Amino acid sequence: MYKLLIFIHKSKENNFINFFRNSFLPLLTEIEGDEVKLAEVESNLLLDQKYSYFCELTANNKDEMDRKLNSSAGRSLSKLLMESHQHITVITVNYQS
Repeated sequence: MYKLLIFIHKSKENNFINFFRNSFLPLLTEIEGDEVKLAEVESNLLLDQKYSYFCELTANNKDEMDRKLNSSAGRSLSKLLMESHQHITVITVNYQS
């Protein structure tokens, strides 16, 4: 299993969270083929960077994830990720390694 994890940085203003809900979630849902929801991060005490929300894309393997991210919605998502890098942390996880 291969996952793309997106963590939203905690901030005093919530403007980015609304932007994320309106811009990212529809693309993530289209790519995933099922509704992608935000989960609230309850605790990350040992990290310097604090996060407020998290969501994920899942694929069976890296090749499948690459196909998802090369779709039209995937390319739009990649552009948003690059434009929003100061508000998010993206981590990929490969369970098959």
